[in-house]
Amino acid sequence: MDCDKIEAAEIAEKYATGALGETGRADFEIHFLGCRRCFEQVRLWQDMQAALPRRARRDWRWFAVLPVAASLLVVAGLAWFRMNAVEKREAARATASASPALDLTALAAVVPPRYTQPQWRAAGPTVFDVAIERYSRGDYSGATPDLVVAAKSDPANAAAAFFLGICYLVGSRDDEAIAQLKATIALGDSPELEEAHFYLAKALLRKRDFRGAVAELRLAEAMHGPRQAEERSLIAKIAPGAHSSP
Repeated sequence: MDCDKIEAAEIAEKYATGALGETGRADFEIHFLGCRRCFEQVRLWQDMQAALPRRARRDWRWFAVLPVAASLLVVAGLAWFRMNAVEKREAARATASASPALDLTALAAVVPPRYTQPQWRAAGPTVFDVAIERYSRGDYSGATPDLVVAAKSDPANAAAAFFLGICYLVGSRDDEAIAQLKATIALGDSPELEEAHFYLAKALLRKRDFRGAVAELRLAEAMHGPRQAEERSLIAKIAPGAHSSP
């Protein structure tokens, strides 16, 4: 028997693992008992078999392919990681570039402003004073009739028109609110002017008039009042809708 052919055919391994047929086993034993090279190969594989647990002896060949398998797993893992990272990056870009759906309910929500102006009374409380007292308690429906009277009796009273508009907004009477807030703005400079633009923008948002809302917010922002940050935030959120609306 030729040693090179024996090694190429893995005869020593097959002998040590019992995979060699009876005839081949007898022939090989005759050879390796007189061949130092093949004898050492047999001893090497027998020692390896002895060192393995019984169950693993049947699968000793896996040890030869484990490094290759591990390398393939690493390559596959890296490829998956890269593909997954690319997919996530592309998804993030798509999300960032897409225009988010506007939550008009949240954006147009109204928190009634407080009345903080000094109240100048004559002999007794006026209709406006009574209305504002109810308004300050959160009784917006109760304040509305007196504010209507106050606004009609004194058309130059910007506060009466403004807070009447707020009461209408709270009561979801948007068209009437818009009319009163525009009336407040038409009176010119007043303590209510900035907020009249702000709340008019809220009312226009409810009507899905994005361009009108942005225009009012820009006018309010230009006054550099206490709501400027909120106005800028609203503009940033609804400006895309203003550009896409007909």
